[in-house]
Amino acid sequence: MKNRAALIAAMIAIIPAAAAIGQQKPEDLPNFKQQPAAQAGPGAAKPANQPGGEWNVPTRPFKKEEPGSPDPINPLVWERLKNPRIPFSDEAVEEAIRKAVRYLLSHQNEDGTWETSATVDPHKIGPTAMVAFALMEKGLTDRDEKIAKALKWLGDPAHSVDWTYSVALNSQVWLRAWRQTRNKDKDAAARYRNLLKGEVDKLLKGVQSNGGYTYFLKGGESQADPDTSNSQYGALGVWAGYRAELDIPRNYWTKVMNYWLFQQTEEGGWGYSKIKFPANSGGVLLPPKAPLPFPSTASMTAAGTATLFVCVDAIMGDRFVRCNAVSDFPPVKKGMDWYGLHFKKVICEEPSEFMLNNIFYTLFSIERIGLAGGYKYFGDIDWYKYGCVRLINEQLDDGSWTGYYGPDINTAYSLLFLIRGQRAVLFNRLQYDGDWNNRPRALANFCRWAEDAYEQEVSWQIVTLKSDVNEWHDAPVLTITGSTTPKFSEEDIVKLRTFVNQGGTLFSMSECSSAGAFGKGMREAYRRMFPKYDLVAAGKDHPLYNCQCKLFGEPPFFVVSNGIRPLAIHTDADLPLSWQTYAISTGRMNFEAASSVAVYATDKRLRNRGSKVWPDEPARQASRSVKAARIRYDGNYDPEPLAFQRFNRLLARQYDLKLEMAESPAGTAVIAAAVAPASGPAGNMPETGISPSELTADIRLAFLTGAGSFVLSDRDKQALKKWVDGGGLLVMDAAGASREFGGSARKLVAELWGDNSLVTLPAASPIYQVNGMPIEKVKYRPATLLRIGAFKMPRLQAVQAGDRVKVIFSEEDITGGLVGYSTLGMDGYESESAFNLMRNIVAYLAPAHPVEDFIRKLENAAPTQKQESSPPQADSRPAIAPASK
Repeated sequence: MKNRAALIAAMIAIIPAAAAIGQQKPEDLPNFKQQPAAQAGPGAAKPANQPGGEWNVPTRPFKKEEPGSPDPINPLVWERLKNPRIPFSDEAVEEAIRKAVRYLLSHQNEDGTWETSATVDPHKIGPTAMVAFALMEKGLTDRDEKIAKALKWLGDPAHSVDWTYSVALNSQVWLRAWRQTRNKDKDAAARYRNLLKGEVDKLLKGVQSNGGYTYFLKGGESQADPDTSNSQYGALGVWAGYRAELDIPRNYWTKVMNYWLFQQTEEGGWGYSKIKFPANSGGVLLPPKAPLPFPSTASMTAAGTATLFVCVDAIMGDRFVRCNAVSDFPPVKKGMDWYGLHFKKVICEEPSEFMLNNIFYTLFSIERIGLAGGYKYFGDIDWYKYGCVRLINEQLDDGSWTGYYGPDINTAYSLLFLIRGQRAVLFNRLQYDGDWNNRPRALANFCRWAEDAYEQEVSWQIVTLKSDVNEWHDAPVLTITGSTTPKFSEEDIVKLRTFVNQGGTLFSMSECSSAGAFGKGMREAYRRMFPKYDLVAAGKDHPLYNCQCKLFGEPPFFVVSNGIRPLAIHTDADLPLSWQTYAISTGRMNFEAASSVAVYATDKRLRNRGSKVWPDEPARQASRSVKAARIRYDGNYDPEPLAFQRFNRLLARQYDLKLEMAESPAGTAVIAAAVAPASGPAGNMPETGISPSELTADIRLAFLTGAGSFVLSDRDKQALKKWVDGGGLLVMDAAGASREFGGSARKLVAELWGDNSLVTLPAASPIYQVNGMPIEKVKYRPATLLRIGAFKMPRLQAVQAGDRVKVIFSEEDITGGLVGYSTLGMDGYESESAFNLMRNIVAYLAPAHPVEDFIRKLENAAPTQKQESSPPQADSRPAIAPASK
């Protein structure tokens, strides 16, 4: 049977593949061009007459372009980025990471080091620290043999150096080693922290009076003037000490900020330096015809912006505590505006007037400003998605990336971009027409605290009402903050509601004691979004107050629920104030309250940035369908309006099958309101479903679900019984494992088909054994396992008439599982199991697939002698085969 199903799936897969042959353009096939072989990298000594860590400085002057003008990009590269040989997906990124880790581990030297292809660093500190840093970001620790060897070598006093790059990269290694061990091995953690302190002390002593860094940390002011490349690494190393709670003088950050403010160009970017190197200083000389100052480059602009974010967090947090303050720090905004204007060119051209010959070095800095600033887009481009597309299509078969610094360094840079940019987004932040950004660094600081408190790397992100709702799902929770009344249009309300109906949760917080304005405005917005549900106070026994931390009923939370999960959570407490000022002592409860919201809404199940959450419409129509309907009654009959939309899309894409819902001839169960506001106030969701008396003979399947008790009229009861007894299949699902619904459902079955008619569906039932898709075990949510124990078989119950299944009842939730989210305490099937159960129920009624019929004919084409005397009987079970994915 398995071979037969595999053959069917293979034949289906051949059809679209064969159609695509010959349609690819030649330019779509080659990989991106590779760079020349490496010469040197971070940690290497500088060759003569070269201006520092970035090489071959372009001599073309910066050409400022007016906002809105088209970037002169390489159209071929841009086309490949939009239609790549390997498209962006979470799976493709994971595979690239796996290959890169394997490559780096396999290229470690026997003594525990790594090096560039032509290193001139006799100690190999920089390359070794760079690779160890990348591998530890992936999660490798000192318990892994190769990392232990690298840490032992790096920690040997004989290998100590005073080179800025090497010391700064070592600081990253010791920070990660300390964080990995501080709650597990206090002795090891103390050792790593002391090693980190030693490196940070070098960086604090080696900073120049103007706040910049040169290649070497000894020699004082007699060296050449600082450059932005060394200076970004110097500040990054000290920031590692700041993260480890070392005592960093406040005036250090002031000096560093002043250096970067001085270096910023008029157009908002940064170049390698703004100052001419003195000829008699012992430093390097500029090329004779090079323009002064250096032009803005992608790598140095990212470095400058990222370093200013660090400085703002270290010394300016208390400047944004009032809700009438200017929230944007102008130099940072100018740097981000530069990227918004030029990022397409940066990602598409190499080398260019904005690039200094190493995309990998640049992507590492880009990832840092993307995460630090919470930006999903630079301009209109998703920086992580397109950076990943470049990397996964340039990666060599051995897992490395070749180019200027050599494969080890380039692969480490690339790995850092892929891993760090992939971090789970804990909270999104909504940018809307209002004072949404009173506390610009609040979420950045909260995520920094969350990382330290729970030892999980998380990030945050800004999304806008102008973007597609599908782009909001990097984070399961969308925060909305402000102090004035938010003014959401009907289109805004529809978008916010669609995000929630696709499994998201809204979390609003009043700022600056603004319960009367912002709080009142959000209550009105929730009334417009969810007219069926009220925003009610959470009692002191609500999971929000004890699921993560003991909050003892504070702060006051208000919740909108559909009976299964929270749709929206609101508080008038000004939680972001404590985050903005990083008041982790006096305001600890405000950090813990938000972490409880995150845990309650997600059950600690976060997803990687860029993971596909809501499926797109299938590219082609399914060839088979089952006509179905949802039963409407006076009650909460439709708690998850988009559950069947998601289910139907996945079913069509994977199994060439769809539900044709009676109220939607297009083939999905919803949702006019997702496209345009429906009639009624603020685009209320349209009423969907039909009453039992409207069921017709061509409808094969009906769903009766809900979160709460229900009662059908006598007329509807008789109509439902007549339809079921006449051949229909009724599926009843207690959404959220609602006990009230379960009681009503059992009572209805007993009344219509008898007290003992509902029995456990046996494992041999055709529902579980549909051709090619046996269900032998399922996964339940943690709350369900606490109730039923370690149970692995489905617990569906049924009313049967002979071999025919007439009614199916699930005491555990299926509906919520079809939406695909995780909420703490939810009682039911995990998402994949919920989908599989519903898939088999639909397949039980589905017509045979055309390919199945073809295979059957082949099998019967040459009958044996036994078959001639006894003609073959058609397989009475419904046939289904997975379609090409």
